[in-house]
Amino acid sequence: MKTIRDPVHNIIHFDKESDALLLELIDTQEFQRLRHIKQLGLSSFTYPGAEHTRFAHSIGVTHLTKRFINKICSLKDEQYKQYSQELADNRMLALTAALLHDIGHGPFSHALEKTTGVRHEKWTIEIIRGDTEINSVLKKYNVDPDEVADVIQRTHRSKALVKLLSSQLDTDRIDYLLRDSKMTGAGYGSFDLEWMINVLRIGEYNGQIEVGLDLEKGISIAEDFVMARYYMYMNVYFHKTTRSAELLVDKIFNRAYEIFQEKQEIEFPEDLIRILSEKGNLKETLHNYINLTDNTIWYFISIWSRHQDSILSDLCTRLLRRKFFKSVSIPDKSPMEFWQEVFEYSNKKGIPIKYYFLMDEAKSSSYKDPYIFHTPKTDEKEGEREASEQIILFDNNGNGTELSVISDIINGIRNKKISIDRYFMPEDYKNEIFGG
Repeated sequence: MKTIRDPVHNIIHFDKESDALLLELIDTQEFQRLRHIKQLGLSSFTYPGAEHTRFAHSIGVTHLTKRFINKICSLKDEQYKQYSQELADNRMLALTAALLHDIGHGPFSHALEKTTGVRHEKWTIEIIRGDTEINSVLKKYNVDPDEVADVIQRTHRSKALVKLLSSQLDTDRIDYLLRDSKMTGAGYGSFDLEWMINVLRIGEYNGQIEVGLDLEKGISIAEDFVMARYYMYMNVYFHKTTRSAELLVDKIFNRAYEIFQEKQEIEFPEDLIRILSEKGNLKETLHNYINLTDNTIWYFISIWSRHQDSILSDLCTRLLRRKFFKSVSIPDKSPMEFWQEVFEYSNKKGIPIKYYFLMDEAKSSSYKDPYIFHTPKTDEKEGEREASEQIILFDNNGNGTELSVISDIINGIRNKKISIDRYFMPEDYKNEIFGG
C-alpha cells in the first residue's frame, strides 16, 4: 500500500496492485512536472500560504473520485443499480481521468494562456494522446488514451463518469475549494465534505444523468457548498492584489515578446519561442510546453528585471518586489471621463498606456460559475460551460429538484449578476491624476 499524507484529506491510499496504473502515471515526467505548477498561480502574493501545486490537487481529485464511486456503489436501492454497475465497470477509467484532468496546466495558472493563445485543456488532451510517458503507460495497461480524453472533454458515452469530474457537484471543484481555502487560510471556502459524501445520490433529471444529493438531508450542505464558492470567488480568486499581479505578468510577456520580435537583444525561453512561432501546432511543440514550469518563467523574469529596456525591467522589478499597480475607484466618473484624464496625463508624461493603465474584468475569470455569474447561454464562450449547470436533489423515488427552486439563498445568488471591473495603474500615477 502506498500512503500519502495530505493536508486536506489526511491519509490517501493507493494499492500497489489494483492502483498500479495510477502509481506509474504519477511517476511520469509529465505528472511530476505538476510539482512545479502552483494551483493558484500568483495568489501567494496575496495569501502567503497558497504555495500548493497542481500535483497535490490532482491526487486529491483522484482520492475524492474513488470515494464518490465507493459511495454510489454502496447505494442498495434498485434505482441506483445501473449507475453502480456503470461506475464499477469504468472505475479505473474514472480514476485515470481524475488524475490527469489538469495535466496540461502551464506556468502561472492561466496567465500564460493569454500569451500562447492556447487553453490548457487542449494541452491536456495532447499530452494524453501524444508522444509522452503518460500515453505509453496508458497503453501498457490497455487503457485507451482516447477514452480518458473523452471523459475529460465531457464527450464520453458514460455520462455518470463525466459528471463525477465535470459538473456543478464534481470532485475537481470540491477538492480545489477545500484545498484553496485551507492553504490560503480563507476559512469561508470550507464545508462539510463528510456529510456531502454521506448524502450523495445519482439519478436522472430532465433526461440527463446527474450526480446530486439527497433531497431531505442535502439542502443545507448544497447551500454551504455554493456559498463557499461564492465567498472564495469574491475574496480569493477575484482579490484585487492577485488580479493586479496577473495583469503585470501578462504585460511582462507582451513586452518581452515584443522586444524579441523587434530583433533586440533579449534572453528568451527557447521552448516558449518555439510555441509562439508555431502557434496552434501542439503536436510539434508538445515537449517544449512540457519543459515550461513556474520556475522557468521566474528565472527569465529575474533576468529581464536587469534588461536595458526600461519598461520590461520596471515591470519585472515591480513583480519581484511586489510593487503592484493599485486599483482605482471612480464612482463619480464615467469610463469616458476616466480615460480622458488618463490619456491627457500619459501624453503629457510620455507614459505608454498599454503597459501602465490597465482594465480588468473579473467576470471573465476561469472560475466563472453559472450559480454566481448567471449568464445567458448565448453569452457563453465555447468550452466555458460545464457538463451540468445544476445541483439536483433527489427524493427517495429518484425524482429530482433543482437546488435554486427550493433554496431562496441560492436563487438570490443565481439571479444576481456580479461583475467586478477595476482599473489599475502605478500608485504614484494614481495619486497624481486622482489625488492620494
